[in-house]
Amino acid sequence: MDIRRLSTNDLVYPRERVLYSLVLLVSMLVYGALIISIMANPQTAAGILVYVALFAVMGFFVHALALGRIRGNGVLVSERQFPMVHQMVVRHAQRLGMSDPPTVYVVESGGILNAFATKLLGRRFVILNSDVLALAVRQGEAAVSFVVGHELGHHWRGHLKYRWLTAPGRIFPYLGPAYSRACEFTCDRIGAFCEPDGAIDGLLLLAAGSWLYSQVDAKEFAAQAERDSGYWVRRAERVSTHPRLPKRVAALLALGVSSPKTQPQVVGNKAA
Repeated sequence: MDIRRLSTNDLVYPRERVLYSLVLLVSMLVYGALIISIMANPQTAAGILVYVALFAVMGFFVHALALGRIRGNGVLVSERQFPMVHQMVVRHAQRLGMSDPPTVYVVESGGILNAFATKLLGRRFVILNSDVLALAVRQGEAAVSFVVGHELGHHWRGHLKYRWLTAPGRIFPYLGPAYSRACEFTCDRIGAFCEPDGAIDGLLLLAAGSWLYSQVDAKEFAAQAERDSGYWVRRAERVSTHPRLPKRVAALLALGVSSPKTQPQVVGNKAA
């Protein structure tokens, strides 16, 4: 199977739609119960609503300040600033039919290999940690391109839209994390759709780091998902927002995505 031949509708992980329906159902039940309680006991319910509103406002300000700090100190990607990343974003957005690509910032991360999508008052952002970008500069542009495609996938699928509507369901034990994991599987597919040559390496990068990922055998790592699946491993995953990395690699391999390995030359204790 060539993932590039899939329709965009086929890129959605099947369980995502089912779990979203359950998240929405739970949220509607909670909101319905809240409305009934307001009608039955207006004074008590009004007090609860005040606390809920306060927490919501506090959450908004914390998020807005954190994003403001990133925007105030990070490097805004543009045609003149990190043009390689800018081209990735534009290319992937066109592939996904996104007329308005998100704004991208590069931030210093202290060695943490990560990226994330976020949103504030209708504006969409992707934050790319500097160590991920450094890999592209050295040798792994395709792997970074997959990561960028993955994050664009969150915006393309609308994972960050109307979060207030599904908030009760998303914090519901096990259900919320299960939906989040399904979203991650979807975005892995979207990232592979945008950059199939970097998909497996992009995940191995998160598992082993920017120097060692090219030494990891993808099939062996994927098989680890079955071999190393004890009680606490499974339990930890069920409360996590992200699937285990071996399972994510196995899922892409099952779709026919491959990893064009390029073994770097080693000079001293660093890869050239």
